[in-house]
This record gives sequence, structure tokens and C-alpha cells, in this order.
Amino acid sequence: MKVIAEIKERKIPIVRVDKSLNNYDDKILFPDKFEKANEMLRKIGLPKQWITEKHYT
Repeated sequence: MKVIAEIKERKIPIVRVDKSLNNYDDKILFPDKFEKANEMLRKIGLPKQWITEKHYT
């Protein structure tokens, strides 16, 4: 019970990332959705907050 209470009190969660997910780094899993998103970005662009606050660098 003490371990569970300590975990609940933590500000930062304990997360273990599976390294086998690195196999998907250079693969497009949903090409139709990817193309649709790119098309929307070409037509509409990024939201103004992203452009003015320089979140992209």
C-alpha cells in the first residue's frame, strides 16, 4: 500500500516506452489521413498562434 500511495503522490508519472515502437519512425501508417492533413495545411495553413508565437523552430 505504501508503494501505491507514493506513486499517487508523484508529480511526474512513471512511464516505460517500448523500444520496439522505433520500428515505425520512418513509416506512414495511415497514408490517406496523412495526405488529407497535408492538403488541409496547404489550403488553410497553421493556426495564427503557432505562427506568431514561433512554436515551430
